[in-house]
Amino acid sequence: MNSRSPIRGLAIALSSVALAFPAAAPAAGGNGGTAAPTPGASGQVDPSFALNAKGAMYLGRTLSITGSDPSAASKLVSLQAREGANQWIQVATAQADSSGAFAASWRPSSSGQYQLRGVVAGAAQASDAGSASTPRTVVVYKAATATWYGPGFFGKRTACGQRLTRRLVGVANRHLRCGTEVQIRYRRRTLVAPVVDRGPFSHHAQWDLTAAAAKRLGMTVTSRIGAAPLDLSLQPPVL
Repeated sequence: MNSRSPIRGLAIALSSVALAFPAAAPAAGGNGGTAAPTPGASGQVDPSFALNAKGAMYLGRTLSITGSDPSAASKLVSLQAREGANQWIQVATAQADSSGAFAASWRPSSSGQYQLRGVVAGAAQASDAGSASTPRTVVVYKAATATWYGPGFFGKRTACGQRLTRRLVGVANRHLRCGTEVQIRYRRRTLVAPVVDRGPFSHHAQWDLTAAAAKRLGMTVTSRIGAAPLDLSLQPPVL
């Protein structure tokens, strides 16, 4: 679509809570960490290894992680994350107490969908890998401004080749590949919708929602939202 005029309104403030637990400092790296050591790369899942963390957060905040594993008593625990199907990256370490309980924190460097796990390091060989917790999924939202569109464009083709209708649920973005699933959070509502169009065309907004998507979220004016592309490694953004 060649041009759209955003529907303007008051910005809606986002709210999110940053938890605080004592933690070791996150490791440095371009993805918020460093490559996981070999022993932790293929650890076997231990049903008794409990890992606790919020399932969603905003970029710029710190995620607090707690866990316990009897076999980790007085040992060092590696906290690892991966985006989509990418390799596991060590993002923090924590020293477990005598009961195997530990606490750590992680500050992601980009929005998206991640898996997070804890690993108790084993011997130096990969075959002797330590046990790992069941992975937990964490969605990291980036705060952004969103508009919505529809009236005046219904019946026309979107830049991704779909016909825009009053029922089409989707989002427009200037860079993400068509079809990329994006999780949107507005106030206390969430919605997963695919990229179906290009835009928005106003410089102050980063996302444009179809009328149906905005209706499901209860958004009636230009607003602040949280956005998280899902599985970016499987559907990389088009630069």
